[in-house]
Amino acid sequence: MLTRIALTVLAACGALQSAAAQDFFDFGQIPGVAEPTVQIDLDPWLLGFVGEAARFEDPAAADLLAGLQGIRVRVYEELEDAVAVGGFIDSASQALESDGWQRMVYVQDGSDKVRIYVRRADELLLGMTVMVVDATEAVFISMAGSISPAQLGQVANALGIGEALEGLGAAGGAIPVSAEPAD
Repeated sequence: MLTRIALTVLAACGALQSAAAQDFFDFGQIPGVAEPTVQIDLDPWLLGFVGEAARFEDPAAADLLAGLQGIRVRVYEELEDAVAVGGFIDSASQALESDGWQRMVYVQDGSDKVRIYVRRADELLLGMTVMVVDATEAVFISMAGSISPAQLGQVANALGIGEALEGLGAAGGAIPVSAEPAD
């Protein structure tokens, strides 16, 4: 479930284009995990290749992908220490906020955590970091690029992201979402 949600977020935000590499958040050494079961590292050249391959089906998406600076994804399907990973997410969240990233999503449901941060300049999104963990798996996504709110909305609408996000609360009612700062 977490992998599907995180990959949906990745797809929605895959429209990020041409930002400086400093807008990547480096996850470094994540405690409590072994090797990732999924590791994706896409640089501008690879994203340009994918964009051109998709041009026939969706020229607008191809143009956006061609300008991406990069996407990094790590998926860990078996955690050695979920508490350590949760602590890493808390520490990483504090580091992002200290570095000027803005929190977009904060979900805390027991030991389950979802954090989404963005770096903005004027009206453009320059980078996005997604961190998700539950008792058994974790997903980390970092993207660098720039996108306008209108472009992000178009991509999210085209991919049906609203429906996917509604599914987050389907099991057992709504997921608590808080705007309160992390401890």
